[in-house]
Amino acid sequence: MSFHGQFQAIFNILLVVTVINLATRRLRLPSSLALILAGVMSTMMTSFSLPSLSPEIFMSLLLPPIIFQETLHLDIDGFIDESKSVLGFAIFGTLLMIAAISLFLNTFLGFNLLEAFLLGIIIAPTDPVAVINAFQEIGVDKRFQLIVCGESLLNDGIAIALYSIIVSIITLSTITMTSVVKITSVAILGGVLLGVIFSYAAHILFCWTDDKFTEVLISFLVAFGVFWISETIGASGVIATVTTGLIINYRTHAFGGIGKDSFEMLEALWEFIGFAASSIAFIFIGANLDISVLFSNAYPTIYLFAFIMISRHIMVYVVGNLIERLGGKEIPGNWMPGLSWSGLRGAVSVVLALGVSSLGLPRSEDIIALTFGVVLTSNVIQGLSISTVIQRLGLSRQSGDLPSEAKEVAPQRMNAEYSSQGFKTERSIGEKVLFSAPEYFVFETRVGTWILLRLQHALEFINMYTATKMPKTERGMFRRGFEFSTDLIAFVLTQITQARRNYYWEREKEYATDRSHQQDSLYQIRKRQVDRIMKSGGIDSLRRRKSKKPKPSDTE
Repeated sequence: MSFHGQFQAIFNILLVVTVINLATRRLRLPSSLALILAGVMSTMMTSFSLPSLSPEIFMSLLLPPIIFQETLHLDIDGFIDESKSVLGFAIFGTLLMIAAISLFLNTFLGFNLLEAFLLGIIIAPTDPVAVINAFQEIGVDKRFQLIVCGESLLNDGIAIALYSIIVSIITLSTITMTSVVKITSVAILGGVLLGVIFSYAAHILFCWTDDKFTEVLISFLVAFGVFWISETIGASGVIATVTTGLIINYRTHAFGGIGKDSFEMLEALWEFIGFAASSIAFIFIGANLDISVLFSNAYPTIYLFAFIMISRHIMVYVVGNLIERLGGKEIPGNWMPGLSWSGLRGAVSVVLALGVSSLGLPRSEDIIALTFGVVLTSNVIQGLSISTVIQRLGLSRQSGDLPSEAKEVAPQRMNAEYSSQGFKTERSIGEKVLFSAPEYFVFETRVGTWILLRLQHALEFINMYTATKMPKTERGMFRRGFEFSTDLIAFVLTQITQARRNYYWEREKEYATDRSHQQDSLYQIRKRQVDRIMKSGGIDSLRRRKSKKPKPSDTE
């Protein structure tokens, strides 16, 4: 395709996304279903070309921003509070659904165990994109919305990781238990490890720059880079991206490192990118639908969809009761059917199904057809009725129903949260680093003290051991070099620590004179951390200690 054709195709898909979203918001219809239909219609119009997207392009170009945007916009404090509920539905619920769907496919639809398990993994993950807009319009309870979004975010990662493991095992010439364990360990542990490394590196870079455009570029590099590197070495790119986004979200809120304006810009930009990627993904679903194949598999699709709905309903009640009994988290009774009905299937299932065609399985066409049929049926039935179901269950909470005192407290709470989280806009780079991420320096001071003490002990031992083996002149040079090195490092570390303490002391005095702050001083907490290290004797013990001179041996 020429450059003009590529530009026209990109323009056409952006035009379709804009028109469909304007129309669906006006008509109060789910945009996901309209985008799927637009994708179907685009295949019938040869003059209206759209970009051709392969499953590989979708996985590497559209999936990372969708996942990263969801983690960045997640209420991280609420996610931590509801971690038992989210993890219960995302892990145990997803595994139960995979097992139930696989058993149904193997028993009633004639799939072998491998194909049934693979299709169960493909269909199990949910997609909240279609219901989020409805949640926001009718004002769904935030805790309910958090559980739905958190479950979808994590079960996507679990399903894609299991899918990658199964595909890797299928492609092996010989399957052994060792190879299975190796592939699984690299995929899961490698993804988590890379996510931790990239997220901490990104947060440090956020602390070292005040330029909001540079911070946006850093987030782009991290989101796509961690996914690409993970997939390259055989780890799970989805798990790595989810881990990276969650840790960045937590650390920027808990320790700062990024200005308030920059954070708002980052959220808005990634929200747009996630919206565009999700919209293109639904058009991608419609463009790959084969109507004739769907009609030929209509009855199996209906049976499978009905079984999925019944199984999810049972799973929600079982896992919800276990969470209440074991986790101590109450799941209201009217939430159970709401959580069950909110489990729509979406773009991730379709992309995973399209990748099956290259595996050479006997019923790969049936797997693709059933996946497309279930996704389309889910978006038609659940997507069109989700608003009515939520309102009938009494889960909607309009913003206008809030009491007046809550409206007055909300802005004050926001300002207090920004104050306690350390979002700064006018401080210098040095102040930003020291204030926004002081735990780095406190940790480094503690670790540096321990390392220097161990180094000093090791060198003293070497000095004592080699005293009788070295000539007297070399022994003296060695001791002087050792003393000079440890004294210099101890002096530098002591000066840095004292400078940090003075910094916190000055900020504390400024803080005390500012009566607008109504919370405890965060600077005072950080200053105490440094004081604790200095008073522990760690720095002072780095001073040069007069070691006993070894007695000359009788042989000298």
